Amino acid sequence: MTGRPSEWPVERVIAIVGCQRSGTTLTGQIFGAHPSAVLIDEFDGVYPWFHALMEGASDNDASERLLEKAATKYGTTDDRFVATPNGKRLARDVKVLVLKTPNLTYDEERVARMPWPVTVVYPVRDPRAVVASMARLESVDFVANQIRLIAQRPSTQERYRAAFAVMADASASVWTRRAALWQIKSGRQADFERAGCSVHAFRYEDLVDDSTAVIAAMFAACGLGDPQAGLAAHLTYAGIGPGGTDRTRPIDSSSLSGQEALTSAQLADVMRAAEPLAGRLGYA
Repeated sequence: MTGRPSEWPVERVIAIVGCQRSGTTLTGQIFGAHPSAVLIDEFDGVYPWFHALMEGASDNDASERLLEKAATKYGTTDDRFVATPNGKRLARDVKVLVLKTPNLTYDEERVARMPWPVTVVYPVRDPRAVVASMARLESVDFVANQIRLIAQRPSTQERYRAAFAVMADASASVWTRRAALWQIKSGRQADFERAGCSVHAFRYEDLVDDSTAVIAAMFAACGLGDPQAGLAAHLTYAGIGPGGTDRTRPIDSSSLSGQEALTSAQLADVMRAAEPLAGRLGYA
């Protein structure tokens, strides 16, 4: 793989967007376990690489350093990467780049202009579970991070004026501000479709409850073959991923618990702030 996209062996990109704590890390690992795919996420420097690529500034050395970081999440790398003096390049049989990029949820036009066909995969999750999960990761200021990104996009800020005002209101409860963030980030599937991307959305709860069917549908939507690698994704990786995720942990129902981190009154506040989108997505 050189720094010029036209010379990469890549045939397609899977871009995973949506709200943080909604299953984007797990989704990336499921797709990245496919033998023809490589997962690139925040830890690897995907955002600087993406912006450089879209500005025509991507170069060979930067790409090889990116892939060297991406390789560290895999237990075995010989079949996906080839060593170079400056890092790694993709093996010839790798045809799919999987980009775990929840912070590109506002950038549908740029995602659609990538130099390969793009399928956007969009997990959504119950807002109560998302807000409770954010509460357990207090080292990350989710609201402040997203305020900064939205403020850089005046049209997005204007479109979501009411929810953005709640996010920016320091007098509002933190769980309400996080629920407003969920509302902005969890409902932009149609924006990617209008930009020209193929979109596959699913609910995180369904993935956990019926992994076989949901992963088969995910792989089919992205033109991949046998979904078995996705079902056994935890066997592909090593170490800890974004948000403290244990990459070697299999899918299990314990991840659906945790709303007890919020009181019943706080959960009610979350649902009020998350409507009407929560109802449209089936979260009563």
